[in-house]
Amino acid sequence: MAVAAIPPLPPLPPMAPAAGTPPTGAPGASGPGGSSFSSAIADVVNSLQQAQSTASAAEAQAAAGQGNLADTMIAATQASLDTQVTTSVLDKAVAAYNDIMGMAF
Repeated sequence: MAVAAIPPLPPLPPMAPAAGTPPTGAPGASGPGGSSFSSAIADVVNSLQQAQSTASAAEAQAAAGQGNLADTMIAATQASLDTQVTTSVLDKAVAAYNDIMGMAF
């Protein structure tokens, strides 16, 4: 039984930068990792907000007698843990900023 070869995919056309994207080397531009610090923070905040929304929706369903209590508790615990981790990282970032600003040059 012979297997037919799959033809290669055509090359993708180049992509234009998204509107509002800062040029390379500008403040807030992406670094060697490929994503900027501000976009990483925005992703974390969006993830936290999504976890809290999921927990809230699960709690509303459980209160109405439609949801699973175990899933509700898992979602609430996950949202709580996400909030604690985010708060801890924020506190560390503020402390690091204050340490840097307190340095004598």
